[in-house]
Amino acid sequence: MGRFRPRFRWLAIGAAFVVVVVVVGAVWLIRPVGGTEERSALRAIQEGRVDEADGILSAWLTAAPRSIPAHLLNGRLAVAKGRLAQAAEELKRAQVLGAGMDDLKFLRALIAAKVGRPAEALSDLTRAFAEAAWPDRQLDEALSRACLETYDLKQAAAVLDRWSSDFPDDPTPHLWLAEIHAREADGASLVLGDYREALHRDPNLARARLGLAESLRAAHRNSEAAEAYDSYFKIKPDDPQAHLGAGRNLAERGDDAAAERHLLRAVELNGRDAGARAELAGLLGRRGDWPAALEQLDRAIALDPYEVGIRHQRGLALARLGRPGEARAEQLLVHRLRDEHRQLAELRKRLVASPHDREGQIGISRWMFAHGHDDEGARWAERILAERPTDPDASRLLADYHDRRGEAGLANRYRLHAGQTSSNVHDDRGSRPQPEQN
Repeated sequence: MGRFRPRFRWLAIGAAFVVVVVVVGAVWLIRPVGGTEERSALRAIQEGRVDEADGILSAWLTAAPRSIPAHLLNGRLAVAKGRLAQAAEELKRAQVLGAGMDDLKFLRALIAAKVGRPAEALSDLTRAFAEAAWPDRQLDEALSRACLETYDLKQAAAVLDRWSSDFPDDPTPHLWLAEIHAREADGASLVLGDYREALHRDPNLARARLGLAESLRAAHRNSEAAEAYDSYFKIKPDDPQAHLGAGRNLAERGDDAAAERHLLRAVELNGRDAGARAELAGLLGRRGDWPAALEQLDRAIALDPYEVGIRHQRGLALARLGRPGEARAEQLLVHRLRDEHRQLAELRKRLVASPHDREGQIGISRWMFAHGHDDEGARWAERILAERPTDPDASRLLADYHDRRGEAGLANRYRLHAGQTSSNVHDDRGSRPQPEQN
């Protein structure tokens, strides 16, 4: 009994072989269809190789149209390409097929960050960033964008540092670091370095080249700034913002004729550019043509009635034209606007120190609505509701905003959030300064 006879031994071996074949076959059948395809597509998306990812996923979905990982990754690819409607469809499809909640949350967060709803995205993106086992450019971009938009500059800088380390040839993290350093009191030299690092990686990156020119102008390095603007115009010759900056730079150097050419071009390219008209008024005032200067300032104020510098210029022009009463009224308004702009600066400092501070957020939202920046005010109110869905003040602000736009359905929805009825509707924008216009 201690040994198999030869015939029974071979029968046992054959039976064992059959069991192994059955088990291996079963494992092959239940293995996720992705396998190599999933790893390859994921790496391609993480490293920004979208065309390669597109090819892999197209073939994979053709072979396995019900694969959950394929639909989730195709959703990520759609976000990377800016095709957000397609990303939402892939999210819905993966959910119907039975995708896990964590996978759905991550794709939903990527979509939210891309469409400007950072508060909805932050928690899930932050967790994914902490748990990431492989460099992921798309995750780095989404999280740093969400942090920047919610004033969480410390976390944004940490994400951008890792992004630049993981993808050393990518200019974008250096470009975005410039935004953070520009908000720091002693960050001017760092900003110049950030733009130069970005340009070292991509000499034709227009945004970095314009940023370098503007930063050099702000530092009064006018000759270097002029060269930077000229380099930028080789890439984008018809950018009104660049013509405005170049005009300001030349005016500071004392070349009024060349400055005027750029400023007139800025106005030609963008007739709603209040800054260019104000700069033109400065040139006209220097040559003593105060009536023409006042005309340009009036047109600028019609476009941006709350800009302190333009109002100050208008007061000076009125004084030069012998209209002292109007000049004094204009200067009183300037003092009020300066106080209000200081309030905005304090609110922003408050958010830099505490990015999710509710009073800072609602204060900025109210300020924007009160000073004619309704769309930005609405974005701030929406961020508050993403963090605190029942916030009554943010809901009232959005109800009033949609009322003004004639969007009664949306207004009523937010009014219900705020506990308002049609009998107690009021405009919660705050009191706007109502400047007199001659």
